[in-house]
Amino acid sequence: MSLSHPDSSPATRHQNGALSALHAWVDAVNRHDLEAIVAIFAPDASFFGTSTQALVSSSEGIRQYFDAVLKNYVPLKVALGLVTISELSPDSAVITGYDKWQVTLNGESIEGMGRLSVAVALRDDHWRIISFHRSAMPD
Repeated sequence: MSLSHPDSSPATRHQNGALSALHAWVDAVNRHDLEAIVAIFAPDASFFGTSTQALVSSSEGIRQYFDAVLKNYVPLKVALGLVTISELSPDSAVITGYDKWQVTLNGESIEGMGRLSVAVALRDDHWRIISFHRSAMPD
């Protein structure tokens, strides 16, 4: 699927809207903006980050996770790879695909690919992440 060509069809508007939440997350992570990262998630979002061992189901838990990421892996950068968007309803979608992280750990630059499954929903006229799961790409 390509979203590079402008299209005003309802399906494309829905895909672009849904994808806007994931792009906002990428942008906030790349700016190291903790408040913006947390704001992209719905207050009742569920979250499995790459290093979480338990399901996170609160804004405070998401804040704590990304606060640690932003402190421990700077500088860092994330970029989206190929993603697909599946419309669940006019107000919700699932985005599945890949991302690439560049982080610094103990002074060494490391790159890693990951797999994403992100559910988004339209809440109060804004697309929000309601479920997020990321795992590292197996070797």
